[in-house]
Amino acid sequence: MKSNLTYLKKLELFKELDNFKEGQFFAIADVKVKNHLPQWIQFSPHVFWLKNPEEEKNLEVYGQALEFFLRQGISRGSTLYAFGGGATTDFAGHVAATILRGIKWVAVPTTLLAMIDGSIGGKVAINMPQGKNLVGSFHMPERVFICGDFLTSLSEKEWMSGKGEVLKYGFLSEEIHKLIISKAPIEDIAMACANFKNIVVERDFKENGERIYLNLGHTLGHAFEYSLKIPHGHAVAMGLKYLFKIMGLHEAHSQWEVMVKALALPSEKFEIGYFSKFDINTFSGYLEQDKKKLDSRLRLVLVKNIGICYVEEVALKDFKAKIHAYGEFKS
Repeated sequence: MKSNLTYLKKLELFKELDNFKEGQFFAIADVKVKNHLPQWIQFSPHVFWLKNPEEEKNLEVYGQALEFFLRQGISRGSTLYAFGGGATTDFAGHVAATILRGIKWVAVPTTLLAMIDGSIGGKVAINMPQGKNLVGSFHMPERVFICGDFLTSLSEKEWMSGKGEVLKYGFLSEEIHKLIISKAPIEDIAMACANFKNIVVERDFKENGERIYLNLGHTLGHAFEYSLKIPHGHAVAMGLKYLFKIMGLHEAHSQWEVMVKALALPSEKFEIGYFSKFDINTFSGYLEQDKKKLDSRLRLVLVKNIGICYVEEVALKDFKAKIHAYGEFKS
């Protein structure tokens, strides 16, 4: 599988996009990045705008998007562009995978989280009331344009979410761990994370092997995201921390603390006690929706050393018992 990542500056990106200015151009975009796009895209009648991508990543809005593009004359030869964060690229990729039995698509991630994770790998989906990303497919984008200039537009919440996902890569790769510890420029760390994921995906597109390691921190992370209504990367950082605590991985937890400090993340915001409305029953109940669950067992990705992870199957009831018994979850 050929690498599809391209790193460029905003002016280079706009020049690339100008090739489609006079023809049919179809896109799904987060309205928050509208003013950061060329004017001809801002006023194009072929753009389906999302106001709140994570909330709109559902069946109802998916249906509206399909009707919109079919009315606009989209064809099997068309390419669909996606401008926004991970929820936007997830949504757009799923539309591209299913409309007219599948068309090409191009991701233009505009958040740190999307640049290092959400837009890469071809896992596209929409949410259901029962859980995140439960309806989707594997549909690789033709290109992923990574433009670090978009990072200047991020809010503090988006920065924290992106860096939360960076933490995961710090456990998966010695190279990325060293970049984090040495406080390298975030653009360099982002490119290293994107390249790392892209290489893993090239070797294991359908997640039959090593790609499962990219789910490190996500079993508990998704439960935190659902129960606390916090951004994905923020939840993954918490998922890592409490996975290490519950499973007694003391060295991994120490490394987590070191990397949190190096990335200038507010450690207090990753404490369960920081959230007054945390409900243990809502949290543990969500684990039933884990897509990596096999029958009544969870496949947990755990850390042996930096750069060395492994999968351990744990009975769901036993894991939930560990959670309920752990002190911080009772507070």
